[in-house]
Formats: sequence, C-alpha cells, structure tokens
Amino acid sequence: MNILVVCNDFPYPADHGGRVDTWGRILALAELGWKIDLLVCGKHQPTESDCRAVKAWVNDIKLCDRKSSPLDLLMPEPLQVRSRNALRNVRLEREYDYVLLEGDYVVPVLDNPSIRAERAILRVHNDESAYFKSLARSTDHVLHKLYYSLESLKFAGLQRKLARRIDKYLFISSKEHESFARQHPAKSSLFLPPPLTRETFARSAFGARQVVFIGSLFMPNNREAIRWYLECIHPKLLDVPGYRFVIAGNSRGKGVEWLNSYDLAQVDVHDTPESLDDIYAAGYVFVNPMRNGAGVKLKTIEAIQNGLPVVSTTVGCEGTGLQDGSHIRVADEADAFMRAVKELLLNPAAAESLLDASQQFIRDRYNHKEALRTYFRLLDRPITEEWGTADGKATHQRSIRDARG
Repeated sequence: MNILVVCNDFPYPADHGGRVDTWGRILALAELGWKIDLLVCGKHQPTESDCRAVKAWVNDIKLCDRKSSPLDLLMPEPLQVRSRNALRNVRLEREYDYVLLEGDYVVPVLDNPSIRAERAILRVHNDESAYFKSLARSTDHVLHKLYYSLESLKFAGLQRKLARRIDKYLFISSKEHESFARQHPAKSSLFLPPPLTRETFARSAFGARQVVFIGSLFMPNNREAIRWYLECIHPKLLDVPGYRFVIAGNSRGKGVEWLNSYDLAQVDVHDTPESLDDIYAAGYVFVNPMRNGAGVKLKTIEAIQNGLPVVSTTVGCEGTGLQDGSHIRVADEADAFMRAVKELLLNPAAAESLLDASQQFIRDRYNHKEALRTYFRLLDRPITEEWGTADGKATHQRSIRDARG
C-alpha cells in the first residue's frame, strides 16, 4: 500500500507539537507496512542530515518552496494556504492508495492533477478558524490582531469548502472530533490521539520544587500564558520553600526580551535549549496556563510522558480526554490555579498519585498505531458494505466511533 504524506513543515527533528504528531504518524505507518512518500511545502529547508534520517523511513522526499506576497493578504484564501500553491504543480510519478494531508495548509495539493481527491484524508491538527481567532485575542499588536482575525474568517470559509470535498478525517482533538461528527455524521471521521514519544514513561523524583512550562516562545498564546502566570500566580508561590519557575522553549531567534519587564526572581529561562530532557528530569510539576488556543495542547501530553503531573487551564487540556481531579488539576481562576500548584508542591504523595493516573490514562487511550490500523481496515472494506444502504452508513459510523475507544 502506497501513501503520500503532505506536510506544511519538514517533520524532523520532532522538536515541537506539530512535528511530534506528524513524525510519530510516519513512524507508525512505516511500522504498519505502508510505503511512504513525503511531500513538504515549508518555509525552512531541511538539512542533509535531517533528510537522511527521514529517508530511513520513507521512499522518497519531495520539497517545494512556500511563497507569498503582500497581495496575497487581499485574496479570499488564507495566506497560510495560498503561500503553498506550489503543491498544485509538483510532479508526482506514483499512484497512491491514500493521500494524507497534514493540516488545512496543504489543501492546494488537491488541485494537483496527479492526486485523486476521493483518496484524501485530512489530519486536523486544529480548528484553524478557532485557532487564529484565539491568536487574535492573545496579541496586543494591532496589525497582528487584524491579520489573525482575517485568517480566522478565511479558514472558516475554507473549512466549509473542504467539508464538501473531503470525506475522511482524523482529529487530534476528541472535543473537535465529537463536534464535527455531530455536524457531519456521514463522514469517516476518527479521534486519532497524538503518538506517544516515549516507550517507557519517565517519573519525577519530586525533589526540587521546580514548576515547569515548556512551549514555543514565539507564539502569542504561549506568551500570554506565561505573562498570566508571572503576573497572577508566581508571586503567590514565592514563599514555598525551594520553589522556582522554569520557562523553556524555542524562540525561533526572536529572543526572550519581552520577559525583561517582569521581576524574574526565582525564574529560570531557557531560550531554545538543545535538549529538554534535563529540564523535565529536574521538574516537579508542569503548568499549562494557556488562555487561548485550539486543538490539543501536546505540551500537556508530553509533560505527562516525561514524568510530570499537570496543572492546567481548561484550554490547556482541551481535547485530551484528561479529567480534572482524576488525571490532572484544572483551574481557570488565578487563585484556584495557584492553590492547585501549591497543594501538589507541598504533597508529593498527591503529585505522584496524579501522575500515575494520567500516565495510565494515556497508556490506555493513546495507541496511535492501533487506531490507524483500525481506521484503514475500515476504509478498505468494499464500498457496497460501507455505503450501500442507510443502515450500512450507520453501521460504518458506529465502527469508526468505536475505534476511538
């Protein structure tokens, strides 16, 4: 079986959420026996060593340039989509059983004459309309706010068009999948959890009381989250013996000077660290204080795999399936958020119990490879069996939904 995976960013190294999800899926597909070609239309060219690492798992890599101009802002398509129009013209020599679109940005590939649109599967990383709306709320920069708001409106229109063109969807967020399935019951849609990045989960030693946030430091919604924590929560934890707040993430060369307006007493900042392993290993609890966002916050799942219990806002754990009190602690008000962090810092047994429950939940629910296996098996049933009658449709949809169990 041949599959073409189309990406808006080179998936390796898997050093942020979108890459973690895409790269993990490539590995799972390869392990399931698929022959994979990779087509990438991104902003940054991969290194030769990164290409060699990917070629160990895929047959062929094709790259095309992302291009845009100021006039593109005036067009009805989202800029993130229009800038990838080169995907329409890439020469593809092979026929594919399926074409896996890694997000809405790469939909121009559907207009490539070599692609059969009915074989397309869309991996929904975010509700992009909701995501850009959340970015607009997160920034104070007027021009950025205008750009994000316009992209949100354009993506809303694009999503309506895609719903008429694509009938196979894989959602990273259980919440977004449930909403979509209610609106489009005839689509073959599945909640496909993000792949796990560790075979063996780590465990905090619950020693030094380090509260950790790891995320892309160039993203406005992550910056907003850090600001809220520094302003509303951090000052109220300074009296906890040994407490420190650790911030780490990739700034894409933009630096972290925006943090200089804060009192950074008992704060450690790691701008674009080469590895996060030591930061996770020295942590006690992970916080995800995001106020705005869409999709699944992979930082929450990554933290649990890397051995840290999590305190999060509702936004920070949306779509994960993790439950407040059972697997993580959830609070949206500053005082409640602070109390949750403080209680875990002062009660290692409670922190360890919460971590145990969250790690077991992920082990039970986040079997990426088996979910893919089930989904493709269902898609490959004869058409008459799937779609021959109204009852057939209902049976098919029940099977797809049961597969996300």
